[in-house]
Amino acid sequence: MANIKDIAKHLGVSVSTVSRAMNGHPDVSEETKKQVLEAVRALNYRPNAIAKGLIQKKTFTIGLMIPDISDPFFSSMANGVEETLSERGYQVVYGNTNRNPNKEKQFIANAIQRQFDGLIITPDFWDEEFAGLLAELEMPVVLLRRRTPQGLSMPYVDVDHYRAATEAVNYLIGLGHRNIGFIGMPATSFSGSERLRGYMDTMREHGLLPAEPDVVAGGRTIAFGREAMEMLHEGNPQLTAVFAANDLLGIGALEWAAIRGIPVPDQLSVIGYDNLEYADLHWIQLTTMAQPRREMGSKAAHMLLQMIADKETLPGSELLEANLIIRRSCKERPTT
Repeated sequence: MANIKDIAKHLGVSVSTVSRAMNGHPDVSEETKKQVLEAVRALNYRPNAIAKGLIQKKTFTIGLMIPDISDPFFSSMANGVEETLSERGYQVVYGNTNRNPNKEKQFIANAIQRQFDGLIITPDFWDEEFAGLLAELEMPVVLLRRRTPQGLSMPYVDVDHYRAATEAVNYLIGLGHRNIGFIGMPATSFSGSERLRGYMDTMREHGLLPAEPDVVAGGRTIAFGREAMEMLHEGNPQLTAVFAANDLLGIGALEWAAIRGIPVPDQLSVIGYDNLEYADLHWIQLTTMAQPRREMGSKAAHMLLQMIADKETLPGSELLEANLIIRRSCKERPTT
């Protein structure tokens, strides 16, 4: 297969002239550009991606840092990122950090060493060292499902978790429920904290003051959802509804109810958050707050591409809305 030197030799011009002609530089005549394109077709030349990157001072690689590749929430979001970037000729390099702060910092260091063109990151930990690493980066960065800490000039794409939580709790209250429990994520989770805050504020607005046993937090998995539902039931057997801070926790609560022979939704209503594919399974049918996961990834990718094209302009952050998806896990509470 011919290379760029073969094209230059065939036309009797320099390699740099061929390169500038293929990249549309204005200092190359239209006649020369035409001759180069004809030679490219005649000699069956295929541009070398590495050479192209060197010419344009780009690697055409984007780093995507995610906290847990086993969490089904992130798969759809990552697809949105990759589809958008691949259409523009970029390769996505994944970094699964397993929610390990050292792995997060190592990923940033590798991105610098490998000269990525940009980063889309979902960090789990913020300390001075990590913030300092980001502040010193000379590449564009977009935060995905995270908010930008004070002192950093980086746009983000996230969902209004607080508002979504208030909508979920208001839905249960509208069905007549008053004893509503909450299963939450670890205290270090910003999104989990916002959902807890939305639950607490909405309950208080309706004069429903949750007691300490009505809130169990600290995990993300189905197994923790089972354990948390057991603790909620022991602490307050009068609960008629539960808001779970993610769908896996909600499915765990449903599983606990099935094991205990407690009918859902006749005796217990459960609402989740995320709208994972599992939630729509026939034997689950979990009512939930749907996050636009693919749209979030796509928006983050478009934002990063804009920053790569125009390094002087910082796009505004975007806060998206979650939507209530009503299925069969919630039911109106009969009035007595």
